[in-house]
Amino acid sequence: MLIHFPADFGKNGSRKERQVEWKALEAWAKSGKAKAIGISHYCRRQLDDILQVASVPVAVNQVQYHVGMGTAGRLATDDKSYMKQKGVLYQSFSPLCGPCDPPDNKELLTGSLVTTIGKHYNKTGPQVALRWLVQQGIPVIPKSHVAAHQKENSEIFDFELNEQDMALLTAATRPAVGGGPSASDSGDCGIEELVV
Repeated sequence: MLIHFPADFGKNGSRKERQVEWKALEAWAKSGKAKAIGISHYCRRQLDDILQVASVPVAVNQVQYHVGMGTAGRLATDDKSYMKQKGVLYQSFSPLCGPCDPPDNKELLTGSLVTTIGKHYNKTGPQVALRWLVQQGIPVIPKSHVAAHQKENSEIFDFELNEQDMALLTAATRPAVGGGPSASDSGDCGIEELVV
């Protein structure tokens, strides 16, 4: 069970509210109604708010992280390392950039970077984008209701991207980071903090 967002959808939140929400989730875990609990869209500052009061481990933080995060700069990578340091699984909830705005939403499916790299391995663009994440140790949740795409998404464990291709994908700036007010990190630290 996850807390989906570190604030209300009006982009307002506070440390106190995040801590109260986390304690409510912990009650579910302690009652046995949830095997594990976690968060989504949290950056390191917001995770720290939770860790100040947590008595049940934060199992996972699901964030937007995909090829193209070169636009996010150092903070996204630092968030990834920080979550690992704190024992929180860093997971890509939209590895093929589902929330990206057109035309970027197709960049990881048919874009020139992923398809050109894919030709070297006899793989598709989505397979390259997913492999880039998995090769970094980041679990992925690709969404598809098409059986052929589900099968394609699962066929990423029989090849390994070389260092040069990994570097090209890491440096990519398309598709741009989307879905939040800030492109500076993989969480949503651009929210307004309420004084409560």
